[in-house]
Amino acid sequence: MSGGGKKRKNDELDLPYLRKIVSRRTALSTAAKVGITAVVVGAIAGVGGYLAGSAAAPSRVTKTVTTTKSVGAATATETATVTKTATKTVEKTVTVTSTPTVTPTKEMFKGVKITVATLACGEIDVSGVCYWYAKKFKELTGGEMEVIEIPYGDLHVKILADVTTGAGKYDIFEPMSFLMGDLLAGDYVWCIDQWIDDPRFPKWYPEDVPYPIAIQSRWGGHWYGVPLDCDAWFLFWNMRYMNKWLRDKDKRREFKDKYGYELNPYKWLRDRELTWQKVRDMAEFFTGWDWNEDGEPDYGIVMALKSGEQGPYWWDSFVAPFVVSPGPMMDRYHNIFWHDPETMEPLLKHPGFVEGTKLFYEINKKCGPPEAISFSFAEIYDFYLMKQKAMFLTGPPDPFSYAGYPEWSRLRGYQMTAPIPGSEIFYDREEGRLIERTNLIGNASGGSWHFWISKLSKHPEACYWISAYMATPKEHLETTSYKYFPTGVDPGFRTDLLRDYGGKATLADFNLPGDFKDPGYPKAKYNEADLRRGHIAVHNNYYAMDGQYTYYRTPGAAAVLTIIDTHIIGELMTGAIGVEEALDRCYREIEKLIDEYGREKLADWYQKSINYGKPNPYRRELWIWDDRVVPKDLIFD
Repeated sequence: MSGGGKKRKNDELDLPYLRKIVSRRTALSTAAKVGITAVVVGAIAGVGGYLAGSAAAPSRVTKTVTTTKSVGAATATETATVTKTATKTVEKTVTVTSTPTVTPTKEMFKGVKITVATLACGEIDVSGVCYWYAKKFKELTGGEMEVIEIPYGDLHVKILADVTTGAGKYDIFEPMSFLMGDLLAGDYVWCIDQWIDDPRFPKWYPEDVPYPIAIQSRWGGHWYGVPLDCDAWFLFWNMRYMNKWLRDKDKRREFKDKYGYELNPYKWLRDRELTWQKVRDMAEFFTGWDWNEDGEPDYGIVMALKSGEQGPYWWDSFVAPFVVSPGPMMDRYHNIFWHDPETMEPLLKHPGFVEGTKLFYEINKKCGPPEAISFSFAEIYDFYLMKQKAMFLTGPPDPFSYAGYPEWSRLRGYQMTAPIPGSEIFYDREEGRLIERTNLIGNASGGSWHFWISKLSKHPEACYWISAYMATPKEHLETTSYKYFPTGVDPGFRTDLLRDYGGKATLADFNLPGDFKDPGYPKAKYNEADLRRGHIAVHNNYYAMDGQYTYYRTPGAAAVLTIIDTHIIGELMTGAIGVEEALDRCYREIEKLIDEYGREKLADWYQKSINYGKPNPYRRELWIWDDRVVPKDLIFD
């Protein structure tokens, strides 16, 4: 592996190296607190038009599935159960539209030099991806791409300063996606629609990008960015020890005696019944005793709650199923998370946010390590993957990808990946009451680093060429599968996922022979079962939840996330204030921010960003379950 990891004594991870690997996830620092709001105040101008239609149109995949329906009290659930038997109860015929071969001449951009501003990670992770493709850009077109690494604390401020002052130092930007509204507010970036189907450029397929990721590059029915990363928050658990204790009848009886129901996580996941309330009980059950047999008490769950980083994404993905009411329209009461779209009033004090935040606080304080308030990504990955001190972890897809690396993990073959849990209650603002029904809300939390082309660039077509090349099916699959090094770029495009789960990739693309045979690392970066579980979770999160909550990308989004970080992560989670006070402080500061920006202008932007008044672009697909990837004896029907 390029830049391979190192072990320290006692088999701990080399944390300085792992911190470098995940440095792109350091977030929400001075950039948001100082630069973002100051740069764009007064610059808001409409781009025009609503986000029309679904960015995730049906993929070029045809499939025949056998569905089983479980009818609950209020909704019907359809699950596509994937099995491989002699009779093949489920068959999938996948028609793959091949990518047209791009044969640029080596003279195409000879003499052209472009620059890309990206997060400083060295020759790994997102900046490493830029270095890798700079070489290919030179080889294929004759052009040069200079990679300018910028520390996170300066990245977004420098990008906005570059465009607002007219300096034009950067041709391409690769910021976190919350900067989208700020870039569009001043008309600073190119609309790329004109180039997408132009045969001069590499062909990527916008319809293969899941809706929650696509909207981070789309506005008003048009494409402005080229998608790369597909961040989302997931739930992970340690199958080695979960399975061990599920087979212990005494432990299962102990759980049932305490909580009044059977410990049955695989069945809950299969049947779309996995909720934060159940995870809370499981996390409490696995806290305070030596379930990993290392001689010390262990914990139920771990999250990275260090203030000044990405704590808000742990919180918003957690509370979303308490808050979002799915529906067919993007109206005042359905598919809404942050604001009342008519008034821009923050919704933080309504009962859904209160109930969700209370449980977020409780599960971390009762079931997580006290030191989690100082943990960032490297520490939680060490705690969960190598030390195996927490049964559950929530976060971006990194653990799914890192599980196969012996330098970082002891969980190869034992990594469970699931969509973020739902909630058994959610607040219906239209009815003004809490609804008791399982509500599953998908997310695209995180950075999701995409490419944007500055209107100050003298070579926008060269910028688009290399951005599009990275998004072509072959290149994107190689990047998200960590073929050349740990890229930190997460899968989500249809072309990234296995054919069994609605995608277009094969096991051979991951150097896996099939039949669940593991050739081991480094020949294969993934164990097959881990890979399948991860791809099922990615599909279900992006395509099969009850609803999605819209990524926050209006102007000033970074400032709002910093307010959340200050009061919920920095104050509530350290015990300085209570839940209601934390939410009230956030409410008051966001209201002040909205007034400073201009309430009517922000309301217009917010409505356009969520496709307000239009049909919901998200179309739910079948929930996928593959009964080969979990032990059948551990599903207690």
